[in-house]
Amino acid sequence: MTKPIARTIATGLLLITATACSPTPGTPSPAPSSSAPLSTGPPLPQVASPLNVTRYEQDPCSALSPAQATEFIGATRSSKDPSSIAPICTWFDRHNSGVSLGFLPGQGGLATTYKNSVGSTTGYFQGTPDVSGYPAVFSAVHDDRDDGGCQIAVGVTNGEVFTVGSVLNKNSPSYSDPCSLVRKVAEAAVTTIKAGA
Repeated sequence: MTKPIARTIATGLLLITATACSPTPGTPSPAPSSSAPLSTGPPLPQVASPLNVTRYEQDPCSALSPAQATEFIGATRSSKDPSSIAPICTWFDRHNSGVSLGFLPGQGGLATTYKNSVGSTTGYFQGTPDVSGYPAVFSAVHDDRDDGGCQIAVGVTNGEVFTVGSVLNKNSPSYSDPCSLVRKVAEAAVTTIKAGA
């Protein structure tokens, strides 16, 4: 039962970058080098104080302490799943609601997230205040916010984001407002990363 939930979350985390790749498979598109607005989208925020997240890319479960995972998610267990870009960690509560976190190195950072939002007829793209000083946006290719799902992308460098996504059951206390939950988890992750830098 937890495998489908983990796969659903992992798929959502990866779809945020699905159109970022260049026509040559395996070659990521470069991130823009200026803070100029994208030609057809909103202005792209820059990361003023980049974080070194190399150690978390292959071990995203370490981006939250056990105490943080318990406090924000009510986590009783976690699992690390491989993906084509980097591993994804999913924490589950006792009802199998899940929250996943993964880093997306070499995928263009927030520029990709913004680019993918232009002309999208499904999903959502919604600005949000910085997460502990780092630019962020709520964005996903499918809009399931009314069903316990939400995803946030946080820029940790101008070329990399981490995403936090949720798949919550109706008995989760955060079911009706999953975006608040993923934002709190993202804030906790930034705190951990800063402390570990």
